[in-house]
Amino acid sequence: MTMKATLQAAISSGQINSKQELLERAEALGLTVTRNGRDYIGLLGPDGKRFRIRFAFAGGAFPTRPECSIDTGAVPVIRSRGYWIYALTAHSRNGERKACYIGQTVNLKRRFREHLRRHRPGHASFALFEWAVREQAEVRATVLSWVDGDQSYASRFEGYWLRLAVEAGFEAPDAHNWGRLPQPENPTGQPNRWPAMEVFAASLPLLELVERGITPVELFVASRTPL
Repeated sequence: MTMKATLQAAISSGQINSKQELLERAEALGLTVTRNGRDYIGLLGPDGKRFRIRFAFAGGAFPTRPECSIDTGAVPVIRSRGYWIYALTAHSRNGERKACYIGQTVNLKRRFREHLRRHRPGHASFALFEWAVREQAEVRATVLSWVDGDQSYASRFEGYWLRLAVEAGFEAPDAHNWGRLPQPENPTGQPNRWPAMEVFAASLPLLELVERGITPVELFVASRTPL
């Protein structure tokens, strides 16, 4: 039985009941996720063959709170202060290249609208969108972490997540323009490597987020502690 048939059979039999479980099974089989659609994912096998797995899991394909198999500490509460750290990501159509923009904001909806509608050369995510156009790639957004603190404190976690992304193989177009961001001495509540499967499962198309007014829930929480 092919890997595609194996995964589709597991979905049909109820062995796989969510996109998160599907992504985890794909990772265990050594497959690389190349596409993340509304009702399908694209996969690349160790033999270089590509295929798609389709599904119709209960609860819909666009949850506003990502399903995570790990305890990240994030809870769906109203945030009255602090900053969100978020990622805009894009993957090439052949799955061989990926790029990202890491940012921070106090207002996710407004910031996502700005990214989508205000493209100025040399500013913010302009270079990422140029990269996505060249690669014919979709730009997706994920809220990585909530940081309980001021902008200076949040900048340390922005720098931390940018480092994790680069270490995971992401290109960061124009990141050199921002200089070397500081790093937290103790990245409390954060992963020690880029959580690829969790980020991919939680990501949503930026256009979809803006048009539907969705505010995703963060994957991780950084409580304020002395640095």
